[in-house]
Amino acid sequence: MIADRVDQAVGAVPFDVDDVPGFGVAQYDENLRRPNLVRLITWTRLERHPTGHWFDTPRHEPKLAAIAQAQADGKVRAGDPGDLLIMIMGMAGSWSPASSVYTASEDEPKAVHERRRRNLRESVPRLIAP
Repeated sequence: MIADRVDQAVGAVPFDVDDVPGFGVAQYDENLRRPNLVRLITWTRLERHPTGHWFDTPRHEPKLAAIAQAQADGKVRAGDPGDLLIMIMGMAGSWSPASSVYTASEDEPKAVHERRRRNLRESVPRLIAP
């Protein structure tokens, strides 16, 4: 079932609220490793869920709770924790098969991937800064 695969993918990338940029980079790498899953999710979006959340998954709840706690502690900017998570995942997916601009592959030069990872490591903190 598609929802099970998405749930597995969501759980494959560890989330540490003290290293949110690392989460973004790991999500980028996961998208490189699993382009077929990203395409499947995109197709599901078109066919079954044109609006709202793709899948309601309890695997996101600990991430959202960690973001909310970091917000309460003044470590992360205020706002809806879900919106922040969606923006971080969107940044990490900028080069995924779901992108309307460019789709990366593992075959690209290592330096290109490192440049993108560096951009994520530098940009995500700006997004979440209090």
